Formats: sequence, C-alpha cells, structure tokens
Amino acid sequence: MKQYLLLVGLLLLIGFTANAQLDSTKVVDNKGTIKYVLKATNSKIITQKDSLTLYVTPKQLSNLENEIGTDYVKYADTSSMLAAYLNSVGNGLTKSGKSLALGGTLSTNATIVTSESNFMQIRGLTSGSTSADSVMVVDPANGTLKWISASKLFNALTFENGLTKTGNTVRLGGTLNQATTITTDGTNVLKIAGLQGGNLGADSLVVTSSDGTLKKVNRESVVQSGEVKISASLGQTTITVANMPALASKVWVFRNGAKLVAGEDYSTAAGTVTLTPTVDWAVLAGDIFEVQWVK
Repeated sequence: MKQYLLLVGLLLLIGFTANAQLDSTKVVDNKGTIKYVLKATNSKIITQKDSLTLYVTPKQLSNLENEIGTDYVKYADTSSMLAAYLNSVGNGLTKSGKSLALGGTLSTNATIVTSESNFMQIRGLTSGSTSADSVMVVDPANGTLKWISASKLFNALTFENGLTKTGNTVRLGGTLNQATTITTDGTNVLKIAGLQGGNLGADSLVVTSSDGTLKKVNRESVVQSGEVKISASLGQTTITVANMPALASKVWVFRNGAKLVAGEDYSTAAGTVTLTPTVDWAVLAGDIFEVQWVK
C-alpha cells in the first residue's frame, strides 16, 4: 500500500514538473501576482471575467482555451458584442475616429418624414445671391428635394396684361390682353402724381362710361352744340330739337331775331321747347323761331 501511494505521488510530481517545463512565459495579474505560465512569443492582454487584468505573451491566444479555461475573457468571447458597434458609415454620414457626423455622399434614397408639430429647421444659413445661387424646390408628387437656379426660376415666369419684363426687372407698362378692373373706394383711391400739363387745343380728354370704363374723347367732342330754325304755323307752341339738353340755361330761343326770355316766353325739356305766348305777343304764321343749344 505504501509503495502504491509513493508511486502515485511520484507520477503527480512528474506530471507537474512536465507541465512546468512546458511553459516558459509568466501570466501576471494587475497586482503583480503570477497566475499562470504559458508558451508565448507576442505580448497580449487578457481580462479575467471578474475584471482582473492579466498581462500575457501567448504564442497564439486562440489556441489556449484548454490551458486558460473559462475564467478569462478571450477575443472569441467579445467578438459577438463588438460586431454590433459601428466600424463604418455611409449614406450621408461621416465617421472620424469615434466621432460620427452628418455629411457625406448619399448612396441610397433617404427620406425624412416631418409633420406640423415635428418639423425640420436649418438655422444659421448665410445670405444668398439671386444672380448666382440656386433655389431649393420640392417635387409635389413625391416630396423629392431639387434645386433650380434663381435666374431660371425667374425666367420661367411670364408677365403680361400691362406688365413688361426686361432682364430681371418687371415694370408697369404693356398691352392689356384682358378686361382689367381696379376697384377703388372713398378710402382706397387711385392717384397718379406728376402728370404734365395738357392743351385743350391739341390733347384729348379721358372720360368714363356708365360702367367705369375709361375712354378718351377729342376736344371737339367735349362741348356739343346745335341749332334749329323753323317757320311757325299760326298758334304753334312746341318746337322739337334733337339732342337738346333739358337745362334752360343751355338753350337760347329767338323769334324773328329777338331773343325770348327763358322761363317766361318759353320752357325747356330734353329735346323740346314749349312756347308760352303772353298778351304782349303771339305766334303768327310764318314767324321764324331759332333755337340754339349747348351741352
């Protein structure tokens, strides 16, 4: 029995010695305590699962699982966790070291959905130039952002019906191609200042029709006048005069060259003179009546 125990002890001692001779590099924890001895050629750092850091120099750390056991964290233990972290970016994002920033080339379609309450703002934009810069527009069909130069956008517009475009300037002036109404009232009036003086001997006048349409008339048309001469019959009291105004102040009646008195010898209505003889005179056959009018 004693010989048997001695043999077992001897075998264990030989095995331990063999193991000790197999390793040539020390495994030291971060407290300086020797933990293990490994074959090694390159310096490595491994971490025990209780977060204790060990400095080792394994020949090939991936082949030491049987020697290290499960008490240490190896690369294979962390590769699945590290796979979830970013090591590259794209489609409008840029990575520099551990920093991720907006900016870069889009490699696929990108959509940002906004709402009335969750809208997008870009602040701090510098002032642009209408002659050199472009304008951002949105495709109404799909919301795609596009750009168009300011000059092309302006040139795409047409100006007519009294407006004229020269270069990038639009001015009042041109041909009307449809009926145009400017409505005014007692507060919002239309004024044209700086008009030059006119000449009634050569210029025309601007007038309005019953519906407010502006028209021009020649100076001869401003004052209308007429004259009618008749030979009366005995007792005739009515003289018809076309286009004559109703106002007696614009009508003059003569009997045989003598002027009659308005309101006493005659009265007027539009287109009609009514004679009112008195005891001083009567309408005789062959009397010459002359009616003159102006309006």
